[in-house]
Amino acid sequence: MATNTQTVSNANDTLARRRQANSSLLMRRQQEVFAKLPQIEDIGYEITALGADFTMAKLAKNEERAAKLKQQMLELEQNKRKMLVENGFSADYLDPVYTCPVCKDKGFAEGKICSCLKQEIIKQRQNMLTSLSPAPKTSFEQFSLEYYPDVTDEKGINPRRQMQQIFSYCKKYAESFNRSRRSILMLGSSGLGKTHLSCAIAEECVEKGFVVMYASSQSMFEQFENNRYDTQNILSDILDCDLFILDDLGTEYLTAHGLSILYNIINTRMLNGAPCIFSTNLTSQKALTAKYGEKIVSRLLGSCDTLFFVGEDIRFKKR
Repeated sequence: MATNTQTVSNANDTLARRRQANSSLLMRRQQEVFAKLPQIEDIGYEITALGADFTMAKLAKNEERAAKLKQQMLELEQNKRKMLVENGFSADYLDPVYTCPVCKDKGFAEGKICSCLKQEIIKQRQNMLTSLSPAPKTSFEQFSLEYYPDVTDEKGINPRRQMQQIFSYCKKYAESFNRSRRSILMLGSSGLGKTHLSCAIAEECVEKGFVVMYASSQSMFEQFENNRYDTQNILSDILDCDLFILDDLGTEYLTAHGLSILYNIINTRMLNGAPCIFSTNLTSQKALTAKYGEKIVSRLLGSCDTLFFVGEDIRFKKR
């Protein structure tokens, strides 16, 4: 299992690959332009030579010559850009290419770690967690209401109508997602689509650029108990990400340590107004309280919109 040091190393490797890819792109552009407009290559050599003279003038504190050389370089650069535009290229076609213009893909700017490197480190840790319990690739388009009975039972519940409401809620939730959205608690027996809809929300949020972390409860708590990677770092990312999804609550073996982690996740994200999606086969407040205690369940119910999934096991029907 990767350590925290490895996640930083992997993130730096990603930035190195970006630099290499962008450098290769610039070289291909130069070859394309120079083949069509060799005079632009000559202008480049001239600018480079003037740059060396400019540096020498500055070192000699010859400000008058330095200013003259700077003006010559500016005029050549403007001429180069004009020629590019006149020949169907963008004016900045031969400028250095950067995925992150703030740090120029180095990971640091003005002596501080750049947000792009921070984001990549989070992504690497996210990959570590989700590799233990990969989020199923699902979409709203793949969700079918045909598996839910269109029959009203003695309690007045029509599974298809209720699941239509839940489906519409989840779709709107994903479409208008932001960090101030309420959390969701999905309750219902196995095979009713809780994981499908929570992961469909995740897919749409990721496409919009949000940082989403997913884990099955059993796998996550096993790893926290086994200390296979830096618990504090991964916990920090869970607390800081835009959306955290914890699937299958109730299936894990929970120790006092695990219980304190769960409380920390729920309480901290609730206080920060950061949304979570929890799913569980425990279908009553009594069952949840027996498993997690009143303190956790009170915060869970107080911070979440509760969705009751009904129907018959879809996986059984599909088979």
